[in-house]
Amino acid sequence: MINALTRRRALGAALAVLTLGTTAACGGGEAEDGPVTLNVWLMKDSAPDAVLQQVDTEFRNAHPGVTVSVQILEWDGRDVKWKTALASDTPPDVLEMGNTDVLAYAASGGLTDLTGREFENRATWLQGLTEAGSYEDKLYGVPYYGGDRVVIYRKDLWQKAGLSAEPATLPELRAAGEKLQQANGGDFSGLYFPGRYQYAALPFLYDTGGVIATRNGDRWSGALSTPQAQAGLTNWADLVKAVSKAPADVDETNLPDVLAQGTAGMIIGQAWMVGSIGKEHPELADQLAAFPVPGTSGPMPVFLGGSNLASAAASRHQDLAYDWIRLMTGTKYQTLIAQGGLLPNSTSLSGAVTGITKIQMDAAARSWFTPTSVKWSDVDNAQVLMDMLQSIAAGDATVAEATKKADDQINQMLNAA
Repeated sequence: MINALTRRRALGAALAVLTLGTTAACGGGEAEDGPVTLNVWLMKDSAPDAVLQQVDTEFRNAHPGVTVSVQILEWDGRDVKWKTALASDTPPDVLEMGNTDVLAYAASGGLTDLTGREFENRATWLQGLTEAGSYEDKLYGVPYYGGDRVVIYRKDLWQKAGLSAEPATLPELRAAGEKLQQANGGDFSGLYFPGRYQYAALPFLYDTGGVIATRNGDRWSGALSTPQAQAGLTNWADLVKAVSKAPADVDETNLPDVLAQGTAGMIIGQAWMVGSIGKEHPELADQLAAFPVPGTSGPMPVFLGGSNLASAAASRHQDLAYDWIRLMTGTKYQTLIAQGGLLPNSTSLSGAVTGITKIQMDAAARSWFTPTSVKWSDVDNAQVLMDMLQSIAAGDATVAEATKKADDQINQMLNAA
């Protein structure tokens, strides 16, 4: 999920509820007395409004007589709304879910098995999104869009600090951050890195060969206490201490504002942030650049966030739901999504991305995903990893102490009956 994922604020104003007269069932409409409405639930800052409008127009031409109601949900509280809706007699027909969310709902029987359906570019879908939408070798969530993180920096502040070449290694990144701090002083962050920013911190763990958890049969074991994981988290903690003045108890929500206000020289963020900053601060539009997050040997492995599109198992309009998902995830609209700054769902569409989004697409080749346990959402919703990181960044616990506590929580949650 860009969850944090992944939130694409610059892609257009969110729709509250969009109701368009669209069409019914060319090869997919179910017979039903009275008007047919296809209910689609998307998440805030999903596809741009213009893309949604075009999809609805094309869908209308293919399915006369159907009304499509698109409702936009906030990411916070989504789990409660989904559980309530999927347990009802009239669930939404199509749901956008963060890629960390699909597994639990597929395992519980709440989603439709889409394995036998045909989708464009299926053979070249981003592997991380395909895995996130699959359960027991069946497809329940179709890759919608992806996102990973890069270092975004202010060129004017970069030049002020006497920097030129972009860092290619972790020590070079730290050195650049320290130079930026020296040139600006005070509470300035060379690299602004909030303590609860888990999807930027966890790549450090994978960079040194660590993983979050391992599986042996039906049992899961937290692996944050392993030497490899602790080495990566120590690298992260050392970097944060050296170059960041960000609070330990906040997440990544205000990253664009911090960079725009000039209180940081670098952030680790997503491509949409560049457009957002440039739009709100036109004087900075030409002052932003990006590079892959450097690791100990090459680019840092990135978390591939994003969303999948699923259909409720109890939907009365399975074929219409499939047609809507197929349209949105096909080449035409994935290309438009890519041009809006998101990663398209297929590597075959890499030619549609440019600039910072191209850097993200290249980085997606070396990516990782959260443990594929049906109970991982319990760990995520309990903010186990965010709490672990905060305790380390605040100095309330050592890396060893914090990882041991997190491993114990992970073991309990993933192995609960």
